[in-house]
Amino acid sequence: MHWNWGAGSGVTDGRTIGIQLGSKWTDGTGATENSLLVDGRLHKISENLIWDYSTTDFPAPWHIHGATADLVFTPFYDKVSAINLGVLGNNTHQCFGHYDGEIADSDGNRITVAGILGWAEDVHNRW
Repeated sequence: MHWNWGAGSGVTDGRTIGIQLGSKWTDGTGATENSLLVDGRLHKISENLIWDYSTTDFPAPWHIHGATADLVFTPFYDKVSAINLGVLGNNTHQCFGHYDGEIADSDGNRITVAGILGWAEDVHNRW
């Protein structure tokens, strides 16, 4: 099992913003975990977003993008968890940092995201 998952929240331009982002484990299912919360109104992001990041340099900026989103996640800390028990294993990089960019709400308005505190992770589980 392999997935990306991330979230963040904060205030940009006087608006309370929350983002929920996911990838990989839902690819090809027609379902996504992606959403945007703006001032208490929830907007579903149905698009499968693309996650571009370095698997050899997790603290480097991550680019999460598609037609509805263009976000850069800049980590300041990488929490690493790993275990290998042969047939069972886990390798997780859970990075904490800030999101910047823009994301479209369900009405098509581009919402600015600036310095939103959050996290993003790359997880591989074998069981």
